[in-house]
Amino acid sequence: MKKHRLLKMTIVDQNMLVKALCDQQKREEAGRVELQCLAEKTLHAGKRLYLDDREFQCAALSLNGMRSAYLSAGRSSAGIDRLLLKLLNSRQKHLPAR
Repeated sequence: MKKHRLLKMTIVDQNMLVKALCDQQKREEAGRVELQCLAEKTLHAGKRLYLDDREFQCAALSLNGMRSAYLSAGRSSAGIDRLLLKLLNSRQKHLPAR
């Protein structure tokens, strides 16, 4: 049994997380494959997304980077803040290894 975080998302949350992951991938020189895989997983997840520790960390860093970019551009980051708090407050569940 592995611990995974359960993130319950709406369509808006899903699109915002995918955009944050894609933006993070563009900012990094190597364009990590891990971010691309997580973006695809998020797109096909539906309303529930199960994240392991590494995926959770990537998602949190990507959303935080997107939030910083919005704030430096003078845009509102209320939606990103809401999703970031939802992600950080997500509960851990024990799931069988996939």
